[in-house]
Amino acid sequence: MSVDSLPTCCPAISSPSIPLFGCDDPYVQFLQSNRQRAFYMKPWNGNSGDVLIWLGTEQLLEDLHVNRTLDPHAAQIILIPGGNQTMWQENIEVWKDAWSRWPGKDFVVGPTTIWLGLTRWDREIQRRHIRVTALFARDPASYAILQTCRLNGNTIIGLSHDPALYLRDSDLIGRHREAATDEFVLAAFRGDFEGGKQPPSRWGSWLRLIPSRLQKRIESCDRTARRQHKIARARQCTRSTKPLRVCDVSTFPLPYFLETVRSAEEVHTDRLHVMLLAAMLGKPIFAYGTHFRKLESIYEHSVKNWAHVEFIEDV
Repeated sequence: MSVDSLPTCCPAISSPSIPLFGCDDPYVQFLQSNRQRAFYMKPWNGNSGDVLIWLGTEQLLEDLHVNRTLDPHAAQIILIPGGNQTMWQENIEVWKDAWSRWPGKDFVVGPTTIWLGLTRWDREIQRRHIRVTALFARDPASYAILQTCRLNGNTIIGLSHDPALYLRDSDLIGRHREAATDEFVLAAFRGDFEGGKQPPSRWGSWLRLIPSRLQKRIESCDRTARRQHKIARARQCTRSTKPLRVCDVSTFPLPYFLETVRSAEEVHTDRLHVMLLAAMLGKPIFAYGTHFRKLESIYEHSVKNWAHVEFIEDV
């Protein structure tokens, strides 16, 4: 089911500086049409970027006057706020936990990256006959994949934006923008499988012939080498004379995450929410792509009209 049949009346929540989450946004339309029902926001074990998604979703629900509850048993809708849900099995375990603890509730996933093959989220839905009420993508590539998934015909799908971006004109971001300094160059790079090309593209079919323990060692070495290459490129590309601070800041608590990004004169990163936070704070950004083109897709869809990001391609 598309969102074309949903009501389009909603408050004017987009601003001239960031025309996102307006009345024509499918996610906004869904929330608006269900705002009298009780929503329970289901937490998941993420990083500080996921906390930005959580905070953006809370603000969006508040501005839309959506009814919320902290008691999942009293809720009518279980909402996973979004993020990068389908690439990580830990997140799918959270879905499965919600399905088993609160069966019969409407299950909704907010704007997320949609990917097939890394987890079996789609098969879990089909095998368990789970009622997924709505599922939203946060970039066009994810939405194209979502349209190919064999979900229940009544499942509402749509293309929206990363919920963290709803914070751009918030008091929270405004205060950090006012407190911003230019103390160092930040190099914030991932050390996991999302950080670069997958090892099979380098090792070819030979990787399948290697014992699993050795495979993991090769993959770990590959990720470390790619991260070090990105750090070296940051040193080459920087236009600042400030010292380089290497820190995968998304893995730290939110206050440290916010302080570190707002204190940087220049930001080099392959972390999506480091890029998004730096953009919201008005920092110069050098983005380093990943195998899944997550940063590029969301930049093109949600950011390029109001912030400039320079992508470093040869990494």
